Amino acid sequence: MQQLNYYSTLLSNKQLEDPQQASDLDEEVNILIHKLKYIPQEQRPTVLVLDQAVAFEPLFNEQLQDVVSIAGGLLIADKFDNPSIIMIVQQNESLYSEIPALLTDDIWSRTDALKNNNLFIIQKDNFGTSDDFLQEIEISAEIIQPKYFIYGRQGVDWLKFDVS
Repeated sequence: MQQLNYYSTLLSNKQLEDPQQASDLDEEVNILIHKLKYIPQEQRPTVLVLDQAVAFEPLFNEQLQDVVSIAGGLLIADKFDNPSIIMIVQQNESLYSEIPALLTDDIWSRTDALKNNNLFIIQKDNFGTSDDFLQEIEISAEIIQPKYFIYGRQGVDWLKFDVS
């Protein structure tokens, strides 16, 4: 697993502010990491997160890298890297009228994610940049490793978009 720089810094800060909250976060994260420790890096799905707010540009930052890594995936930053899973962060209801253009794009349509019906809509404000790190991990884990994790966030914070 990659270095979890964002998580390490967050945990250190929480230990100073609220040791019990830091302990709870660390316990939850360690459970996820332990459950997935036998899945080799090369078998983890590649994940591309797109932001509707910026014309579907990839969302890529240290926080999101750690979220996706802990959840059992590998965050990538470009559609040319052929993502296995595409997650779109929804900003408003116009998303559903914008998705058809995305689906007919020549490069997008050839990705493993769309070929295998792995397009997901994240309905959580500021996903990948919010202060609720654990909630973002839970959302991502349900999407990336659904055989291992069920938190009850499907239909509330995310949904699967059927491309078939």
